Amino acid sequence: MSEEFDVTIIGSGVSGLLSAALLSRSGMKVLLLEKHYLIGGYLQGFERRDFVFDTAIHWLNQYNEKGTVTRVFKMLGEDFPKPQLMKRIQRHISNHHDYLLTNNPDELRDRLIRDFPHEQSGITRFFKVAKRIAKVSLRFPEFFQSVETKSSLEIPFFRMKQLGIIYPLIPYAMYSGDDGVKKGLSKFFKDPKLQELFCTERDLLSCIFPIAWAYNSDYQNPPIGGSQVIPGWLEKQVDSKLCDIRLNSEVIGFEFDSDRISGVRYKNRAKEYLVKTKYVIAACDVDLLYRKLVPAEFVPKKFFETLSDSEMYSSSVTISVALDCPAESLGFGHELTLICEESSTRDEHSSGDPRKSAISVLAPTVRDRTLSPEGKGILTLYVPAWMDYMNNWETKKNAKGDFVRTEAYKKLKDDFAQVILDRVSERMCPDLRNHILFYEVATPVTYYRYTGNKNGTMMGTRPGKKNMQSKIAHYRTLIENLVIGGQWAELGGGVPIAVKTAFNASLIILKKWDKTKFQKLLNAYKKEMKLNS
Repeated sequence: MSEEFDVTIIGSGVSGLLSAALLSRSGMKVLLLEKHYLIGGYLQGFERRDFVFDTAIHWLNQYNEKGTVTRVFKMLGEDFPKPQLMKRIQRHISNHHDYLLTNNPDELRDRLIRDFPHEQSGITRFFKVAKRIAKVSLRFPEFFQSVETKSSLEIPFFRMKQLGIIYPLIPYAMYSGDDGVKKGLSKFFKDPKLQELFCTERDLLSCIFPIAWAYNSDYQNPPIGGSQVIPGWLEKQVDSKLCDIRLNSEVIGFEFDSDRISGVRYKNRAKEYLVKTKYVIAACDVDLLYRKLVPAEFVPKKFFETLSDSEMYSSSVTISVALDCPAESLGFGHELTLICEESSTRDEHSSGDPRKSAISVLAPTVRDRTLSPEGKGILTLYVPAWMDYMNNWETKKNAKGDFVRTEAYKKLKDDFAQVILDRVSERMCPDLRNHILFYEVATPVTYYRYTGNKNGTMMGTRPGKKNMQSKIAHYRTLIENLVIGGQWAELGGGVPIAVKTAFNASLIILKKWDKTKFQKLLNAYKKEMKLNS
């Protein structure tokens, strides 16, 4: 194995793999280090008894014909995994509601007008706003290239264009939190039962954007074979002559030459190694990076305070259920179904309390029969959850600070699963338990163990005024040759952000390493933009 590299990438999620492909194809010698024994991060999935389970994806965005994910993947090859268009998108079930959002949102609009005729004017205006924002969101690919990769002459024009596109969103961006969402929705309609349809959303734009994306047909299911085929394909796109991927390899520190990283130390099967490197992309957890790997003098002042105060995505309890029959035979469909308790507050819907939190229900085998044996099916149940629930899920910590899963932990996660299964049975399928072959339960502790993400968070920090003002998301660091990638470099999350950060982190490195190669990659993306515009 070569021990000198141009760039070392930490983490083999979508962002790390894509950076490895882009940079190795640009001629750089790349080392990709992954602490787990599988590539893929949150998209790795797992198999049990011939059932294939996805672990994280509710749905995909920006992966349609003109989406940014598609545009970047096309730069690597036309054989990229193709997603499946969602026509039935989200069903909302509560005591008062059973509504379905499709890729023709006007159907939902008309249904709401029939059920709430006294709110017709406001409902009509609400959907008109969503349609306008849908047009605005089609221009978001224009901001795919980050400001860090632009010249000083380009930045002012970029900022002006950015402001022009963001301006239509400003009237709706100020409404957040429980009171804010209610106040914002009241600008359109005041009926509490109608407002209850948006009871899980944290801000007004989160109520509007799902409908906007539906107008754009921008909801996709994973490709046939499940989400794990995406990292599998990306692995094949790296230049194998220039890129080493080393699994079971946990980074434990950096070597420095003045204020630059000159080497990366990692541990593989209890043995330590040192590789020389010119650049590092940290497509891993930023809390771990700054707390354990980067010396204190290079950590921004008040960083940990800002991170603790930031608005983060929750983790999840994910229950992967194997059925003895097709899921559709039990009444489950293509859409994601959101089960809500009308007695829960907005905060309680995302609190992690199994009796009060919203439940997302997916039946992956309805749209992809390759995921289970013939005549069988799969349900995936997601519940927002937090690491500090019940004393860190009744775990203990060892001398190294790692979570130790106790018998109390195993009992707690099974008790949690029983409550969720009862609620799904009650709302959707009374006969569900009679058709369960087995199920697996992942908690925030599970997600933390496999990804290292702070508190097992699914996607890092949320978009919003508070996080934008704190500038918690960043690419550049106080170490010149260390660049942030992955979910922490931008606000938001999911595959689109992973792809965006991989592209921009790669551009930042190439701009330092070889400006000709930098321009070549940038021109390739601009060409895709023109072809798909």
